[in-house]
Amino acid sequence: MILRLVPSVSVLRALIIGTAGGALCFMLGVPAPWLAGSLIATLIAIYANQNLDLPGWLLTLAFILLGIQTGTAVNADTLYRVTQWPLSIVCMSVTVGIIVWACMFYYERFRKWDRATAYFSSLPGALSMVVLLAGASKADMRRVTISQCVRLFFLIAALPLVIVFISPATDVFPATPPVASIHEIIVLVGISAAAGLLFERLRVPAGLILGAALASAALGLGDVIHGGAPDSILIPANIILGVMIALRFKGISLPELRMGLGDGFAGFAIAMVIAVAGAVFTSLVAGLPLALTLLAFAPGGLEAMTIMAFALNLDPAYVAAHQVARYIGLVLLMPVVTSFVLQRNVPAPQPVNVEED
Repeated sequence: MILRLVPSVSVLRALIIGTAGGALCFMLGVPAPWLAGSLIATLIAIYANQNLDLPGWLLTLAFILLGIQTGTAVNADTLYRVTQWPLSIVCMSVTVGIIVWACMFYYERFRKWDRATAYFSSLPGALSMVVLLAGASKADMRRVTISQCVRLFFLIAALPLVIVFISPATDVFPATPPVASIHEIIVLVGISAAAGLLFERLRVPAGLILGAALASAALGLGDVIHGGAPDSILIPANIILGVMIALRFKGISLPELRMGLGDGFAGFAIAMVIAVAGAVFTSLVAGLPLALTLLAFAPGGLEAMTIMAFALNLDPAYVAAHQVARYIGLVLLMPVVTSFVLQRNVPAPQPVNVEED
């Protein structure tokens, strides 16, 4: 067990490269620098034939820390704003449905993809479940993987710049409470980690983050903890998450990436246009800041969008609640919807030709 906790050379190399990329973006003043910088630097290293890796326990630690930070941001004001969330979550759910339909229409009608490949390439989030179900279908796994990874890459690289551009200073919320004492931090981390691991063991969707967030929120609202963990713990979580997302590109050759880049970007653009429209509508009807609804509606992953909320000083509880709702909805409904959408017999997809236009 001890040997498993000792980072290998490939792990250390990944962390060093991710940290360097994050630090460079931080010095350049890039929004959400540690996440975007580590992602870009690791991706460059992968295609420079660097051997990089991350162990599962390190990802577990990052998710628990992210859950703790999310929970400690919950306060009385957050509970007051919860009354605005149901309408917002309904609007987001409708937006997700439109995104899937529009992307499927594009891939089937204009790219001539088979229905299974178009469907799984269009689902915004829950990548593990998407890959699992796609693997059991006739979908072209290369196209699905490339489309999903490219969409997430552009989302992390571009969305912070868009939000900073449209967000006035009055649209932000305090992200975290004052730093707790050392004793309180030990209690906070211990109980929150236990709750996250329990939720994960019970197979609750997004269990590590959700369990840690609920436990840390309960400790704060129950006046057991009078502060939160320092913001500095988010920097390692940012770096680890950026490296993790980039590592999903391993196994995708550079010619395949070039070929799939256009399709992936088209899917990202379609999804973002619809997400922006849904966010604008919700911002108007629910009286919420546009930057906040845009980040909550963004078709990315729970971890990345929540970290981005901290980096952009937006309400992380609101963003996490919407991303969790979307994630759980996809996980619960995806098997049923998949059976309905793919009920017709479709031809097996043709192999990806790296020489086609």
